[in-house]
Amino acid sequence: MFAAGELDEAGESVRLFFALWPDPAMRAALAEATRYAHALYGGRATRIDTLHLTLRFLGDVAPARIAPLCAAAAGIRARAFTLAFDHMDCWRHNRIACLGASETPAPLAELVAELETVAIALGLSSQTRPYRPHITLARRATCGQENPAPQKLLWTARDFVLVRSSLRATGARYQQLGRWPLL
Repeated sequence: MFAAGELDEAGESVRLFFALWPDPAMRAALAEATRYAHALYGGRATRIDTLHLTLRFLGDVAPARIAPLCAAAAGIRARAFTLAFDHMDCWRHNRIACLGASETPAPLAELVAELETVAIALGLSSQTRPYRPHITLARRATCGQENPAPQKLLWTARDFVLVRSSLRATGARYQQLGRWPLL
């Protein structure tokens, strides 16, 4: 475990999110999908070491809330699941190229709902958009028509993480603050 003082000594808020973090085999498959998306849409490809599936974006959070977030996450008893990424999207409104899943497995929806409950219980704002599983592969993409994924990617989720995001000129830097197993 960590002490909140180790995260931000100035006491400023930290940007957090819960996510699925790929194992090395899945990261390699996502790297290939990123190259494919970049070839299709251009833009700025996502750095391979930062590829992930966001479960619940928390936004700017006071460091004092990190320990309670971790304690609440440790109490979640969600089931492991497999998610099939089966298509490529490019969202014109924000120029994001991403890998998408046509179906959301019930255990994933349940995990997202539990994380939403945790966030609200700790006084964080509620999520207003419906959850749509996707992995951002490129930003500032030139969107054309949707394209099929290079191949269907199956991600078996066995755990989830709490991540701190630090935005920099060279891109986001991520630090995992906690990891919890799925049953």
